Amino acid sequence: MIFFGAILLSACASSRTATSELTIGLGIDIETMQPSEAAAIVDEFVAKYGVERPPVSATEVTSMAEVLEIIRSDRIPEYEAARRLTAGKHGAEALTLRAYLELSLASAMLTTAAILEEQRTQAMTELRQLTGPIAYRETSGEQSKADAERTASLQARTEDLRRVVRSLRLLFEGPLTVGADFAEQAIRHDSGSQLAYLARANAFRLTGDWLAFDRRMRYADEVEANPPIRAYLRAMEAWERYASPTKCRELLRETLAISPDFVRARADLVLVNEDVEQRYAELQKLNAKSPHHIVVRLAGRMIEGEYQTVKELEGANGSK
Repeated sequence: MIFFGAILLSACASSRTATSELTIGLGIDIETMQPSEAAAIVDEFVAKYGVERPPVSATEVTSMAEVLEIIRSDRIPEYEAARRLTAGKHGAEALTLRAYLELSLASAMLTTAAILEEQRTQAMTELRQLTGPIAYRETSGEQSKADAERTASLQARTEDLRRVVRSLRLLFEGPLTVGADFAEQAIRHDSGSQLAYLARANAFRLTGDWLAFDRRMRYADEVEANPPIRAYLRAMEAWERYASPTKCRELLRETLAISPDFVRARADLVLVNEDVEQRYAELQKLNAKSPHHIVVRLAGRMIEGEYQTVKELEGANGSK
């Protein structure tokens, strides 16, 4: 994808004050935007806040075993190559694999959007503190220059986060729909396929249709096999349906015990760890396993920034 940040900076600099920071996606209405516009906003966000990675090798994917490994490792930059290999392949196993490929991408986008939405909430809280009555000087009623610059920065940051979260949620819809269709086709080809039912259950989870999720999970639970995706789905159900981060973390770790390379579980541990230091630790583990992961690229620097702030405060308190 092409980054448009430099073009936008040049075109719009004359209309901004020196203390304002340009937001991303200028000229794009995020309520009516097309997927290509949403993708451009994500690219601009990475350029401004994220982590650039060296390009992944252009070597083509040549086997379904490689596709399975790409899914398990959440190697998102290689998804297009995996799609090219699997395109046009039918039969229950091939369709199930194609479903997992699409739904893995959708899930990664949703996880990243949720993490960034939390960052936006935190930035908005700081902004309210700066712009509220307590933030103003009692003598003049005006903000200091430093506070004014901080306010402008936070205003741009919250708007950027709003735009990228909306973009990710729009882009998520495409692979979700395609993945759900592939899962349904796989079930029609083989009504006894546990993995196909689990893929369809995952699609229902991603839309919050928990009754349909329960039906597909009942079919899957009739089979004794315990693939890591089953523990993973129960973990995310604990978080998204029952608001139990503790149970979710327990089941995500169970998933990783079954399959240490199941990177999607590692990414969601970044999401559900509310403690700053624990979240940072999980980010480092994710980065070690999948440095190109969308969570690392879009949210990594912000999580690292939170962690550094905590450490600086601890150091300041320790020196008193």
